[in-house]
Amino acid sequence: MEEKKYFRVEGDAVHLVTERVERTVRLSDLMGEVTRETGINTPILPLGCRFYSSRGERSVFVIEQAPTTRQLEWDGKWKLAFPYVVFVVIFSGAAVSTGECRIFYRTSPLGGGDDNLLRPNLCNTYQDGRICMGDVRVSGDTLAAKAESFVANFWRSRFNWDLSGNNFVPASQEFSQVRDLATWQAESAANPLFPLGVKWFPYGSLRDVIERRC
Repeated sequence: MEEKKYFRVEGDAVHLVTERVERTVRLSDLMGEVTRETGINTPILPLGCRFYSSRGERSVFVIEQAPTTRQLEWDGKWKLAFPYVVFVVIFSGAAVSTGECRIFYRTSPLGGGDDNLLRPNLCNTYQDGRICMGDVRVSGDTLAAKAESFVANFWRSRFNWDLSGNNFVPASQEFSQVRDLATWQAESAANPLFPLGVKWFPYGSLRDVIERRC
């Protein structure tokens, strides 16, 4: 047990105070004990979630999917290779705000909020990455399950040529590997990782998207 003495000034009065220190621990140890006692209040995160943000009623899950070849229903069935795909799934309370959710590309994994995002070459998307989901419904009992359902339903949806002028047409004119679906499929079969070498059109940083600055 240790005693410490110090002066405490209150107005014109000066007090000599004797303080008795019962116990001393490191701050990190104290915080660890508090965490164990109170628990950690965070939601279960969706599969592939790299970042999570919550402010008021607005929650944001950033889900990253590794490069892979996917079979899409798009005027027929096509096996198409993709780079890293980043979904920004936004909730208002317990509901997915489908009109705000976005999709982007990356040619390397996310490393931080200042990393830049790239525009996809997909129809049914806007230049800012927002997704036209039509009447797709989201299911699940938790935010994580609903976010995963949103992403899964996106890939299972029937793509069409709506909004093709936003991203698909500009990319098809700029990048020969994706000038049409047949070429994209042939390039995917020859080299499934070719999308990592494409200089997709840039958009903005992940932080700016989350903070609604772009």
